[in-house]
Amino acid sequence: MGRRIISPEALETMKGQDTLEGAAIGVQRIDGFWDRVIKNIPGDVVAGWTAILGLFGVSPGAVSSDGRTTNILWIMWAALAIVTFFWTFRQTKAPGLQPAWTQIFISTFAFVVWALALGVPFNTLSFYDSRVAAALLIVFTLAVGAVQPKE
Repeated sequence: MGRRIISPEALETMKGQDTLEGAAIGVQRIDGFWDRVIKNIPGDVVAGWTAILGLFGVSPGAVSSDGRTTNILWIMWAALAIVTFFWTFRQTKAPGLQPAWTQIFISTFAFVVWALALGVPFNTLSFYDSRVAAALLIVFTLAVGAVQPKE
């Protein structure tokens, strides 16, 4: 199972292509709700973010009192958000299909939401509320399964 969401449009586009990749996609089924949820969440990048928090000795949800560490975490968070965009772009490439822009943007925003729910470094902001972040995570994660990309 590849990372790209198989939509009815993508399946129709791949029919009749003579490439091996096209034939492989052509025999797949259209992704359902839970398949789309799983493929939209960049679990690999979220795991990387969690590992970075561990490397800096910051537990998810804990407030770092060290301003230098907080600044580094903001930079790392921004870098991983950019990496998520390009990583998802690369993982969803398929011959004969246009880029999976909907999935790429959803996955990038999903990383932001998951990082927000983990707390650090967002919990240094005065308006941050962990309950709202957790609720947003639940609603967003379930909502992305309802999105059926056109590409």
